Amino acid sequence: MLLQLSKQTSFFRSILYDFLSSVFIYPYRLSDFQELVSSKLEAVETARRTLAKIYDFKHLDALIGLAKRVDDYDDLTPIEVDLTRIDYAVPPFEGYLHTGYLDLSVEEAVRRFYAEYGAGFERSFRDLRADHISVELAFMSYLAFKEQEAEDPSRYLEGGSRFLTNHLLTWVPVFVRRALKHASTEYVREALLFTREFLRQDRDIMEIIMSEDEDPR
Repeated sequence: MLLQLSKQTSFFRSILYDFLSSVFIYPYRLSDFQELVSSKLEAVETARRTLAKIYDFKHLDALIGLAKRVDDYDDLTPIEVDLTRIDYAVPPFEGYLHTGYLDLSVEEAVRRFYAEYGAGFERSFRDLRADHISVELAFMSYLAFKEQEAEDPSRYLEGGSRFLTNHLLTWVPVFVRRALKHASTEYVREALLFTREFLRQDRDIMEIIMSEDEDPR
């Protein structure tokens, strides 16, 4: 029963992961922010209402409110400065957080994981390494979407849990803790906090669903 519930909610999880992926892409222009973030807020709010009984959305609620206030460059520029400062102080790459440099072996391991699930989405991120936070979050969006449309969602559910455990959750909490020291805008702070909390909650819920599905009783 929980596996079917996961299939029903996975589309909305996909929306949230896609939104988080976009939040960490640098918006060079106001139109970029509108395309990457503002245009997705309605769908994000729908996902938030649907999943509100399962997840704690305190930081998402704050992030949505702050995103809606970005109307001009006076609002956007401090966010751009924050993202640039964090990019230099704590580069948002899995390989860097593990080793202190852009480790090609980590990126290659991530690419192999993508290929295992037939993903080709990463080609749309041609300017970013495969282990950039935006690309890894986009992969989680891809898995959740495939889970929703698959006749047997368990393969994609297991893949998402494994990717969170072996990749995202091995470095994003550390990244968030360090990045928060350099973030001066509430928008970026709430984005960081929600990302960390959503990843943890999602992994825990996946594990509950998979353990229930394996229980023969």
